[in-house]
Amino acid sequence: MNNEDTIFIDTKQLAERWRMDARSIHNLRLKNKGPSYIQPSGPNGKVLYDLNEIKSGKKDQGYQMKHALLSPSSADKWTKCPAMPTLAAKVDYQVGLPAAVGTLIHSMTEQLLKGFLVDVTLEDYWLGKTELVEDFEIIVDQDMIDCAKIYVDYVQDRAKRLNGKLLVEQKVRLQEISEDLYGYADALIITPHKMCVIDLKTGKYPVSPEHNKQAMIYAIGALSRYGNEDTEVEITIVQPRATWGGKPIKTWTTSAEFLVNWAYDFLKPSVDACLEENPVYVYGDHCRWCNARSICDLYKQYNKGEDNDGK
Repeated sequence: MNNEDTIFIDTKQLAERWRMDARSIHNLRLKNKGPSYIQPSGPNGKVLYDLNEIKSGKKDQGYQMKHALLSPSSADKWTKCPAMPTLAAKVDYQVGLPAAVGTLIHSMTEQLLKGFLVDVTLEDYWLGKTELVEDFEIIVDQDMIDCAKIYVDYVQDRAKRLNGKLLVEQKVRLQEISEDLYGYADALIITPHKMCVIDLKTGKYPVSPEHNKQAMIYAIGALSRYGNEDTEVEITIVQPRATWGGKPIKTWTTSAEFLVNWAYDFLKPSVDACLEENPVYVYGDHCRWCNARSICDLYKQYNKGEDNDGK
């Protein structure tokens, strides 16, 4: 950014502005999956804005969920049904209330991890507020805030213990496999010999880190940029609302060699199958979560007489 294209706004004033208009946070950056418009690197603790990007309208994204054609978060579906990405691209992306709540909680975690709140707690800023997320009006309660804090506490503690570099909402690409395969890791911790991939899950259905396709894709993308063949990879799911024996955090440790082999033995063939001119449709349990099932002929064949509008 050039100096003439830069302004500085005091973070305390910005926090007050956010209290009056919470949605402006997201209009400025928080869930826009792209270059950061807010950099906490200005002088005297002030926030730096790039006026060119703000004037261009790139900031005005709101609470929109954007996904790659081969989104890591949908990998468990498209690795089973190659036709899913192409078909899903023909319908508007729909989310339910749990996913919308998850988007809001992720925004809270990003505020804390990137230091956007100054002398303001999550309770001060969020508790009791009503936010519009993907057409859902959500009232922020203490449970949502606690979920965000458990995740942030773990990420910050792990980064401190490992003395590692913390990357938040980091874009990872797997160009070696496909230009259509990329995503945004919730948190990465990079050290000379270990890499941590930490994913926040806000739902109640337990998610395991072991052989978790979404997290493994993040790890492979991060390895190509920050790791090497000797890097140990730690994949962690933080899921405060679903516990394993009372534990909301579970970790699986693997190796760079294992992940690279998986990428070329399993992931690449799966991606290639999705990108064929006439990809194959496969029916199964994964269809329950598919955004395209309302227009899928195969799904309708197996669910005749049922409501197929996806609701």
